[in-house]
Amino acid sequence: FNPKPPPPADTSAEVKPFANFLSRYAHYVLLRAQCFGGMFNEISQESAGPGPSSRSSRSSKAAAKPITATALRTEHLEAAQMILKAGCACALKDGEVTESTAMCVERVVSDLIGLTTATAVALNRALKGGKDSKGADPAIVKKWCQFYSEELLPQTKGLMKRTTPELDAYGMFLPSRMGASVSGELLQKGLQGGDEEEEAPIEEEKDAEAEEEKKEDTPADDKEEEANDEDDALEDEDDYDAYDEYSYDEYYDNEEA
Repeated sequence: FNPKPPPPADTSAEVKPFANFLSRYAHYVLLRAQCFGGMFNEISQESAGPGPSSRSSRSSKAAAKPITATALRTEHLEAAQMILKAGCACALKDGEVTESTAMCVERVVSDLIGLTTATAVALNRALKGGKDSKGADPAIVKKWCQFYSEELLPQTKGLMKRTTPELDAYGMFLPSRMGASVSGELLQKGLQGGDEEEEAPIEEEKDAEAEEEKKEDTPADDKEEEANDEDDALEDEDDYDAYDEYSYDEYYDNEEA
């Protein structure tokens, strides 16, 4: 589908502001319908594992796919980013505020709140060790955490703040709370996940280099130890010869006396 909004039709100066908003809003609605269902269940709901295989017993079930292959897969992330951008573009500008446009914006903001909540639910499941968190790609989880903390949550809150006075004038009210959220501790855990995976090979390389150096140093150390042992043996022989010679001479001196 075309990610760009349709151009507004040529209209008079009085209708042009409304037509511009309608172009942005229509783009959001079409994009939204093409990407997700009504409640963003593709992101929020835990994916059910496939049914029993015909070749196996009915009681056995195949393992569920990891969350980064279902709810938090890359395609959903890209779609959520486009929806957020299109939704924020629906903010009312000068000359566009009417009761009809306010109703449209109210639906857009409520929708973005739903996207934020669905993303938080999925991230909590991934970071707290849910059933589908096993085998999840930490790099993809990190991207979702970055999107949630740096774009989705702050931009949705900002749109709520800007839109609330315009909606209040027509008796429309937005939810006072965002719904589910992700704690700062869990976000830090998710943001560090990809870095730990990248650092692991580096640590393995360092261990391998240390092992190689140890192997290279071993022959020289062995030779040095052998040389020291030979020196000690020679010193022992000299001491023994000196002791033996002294004892022999002393014995005969005593006999002559």
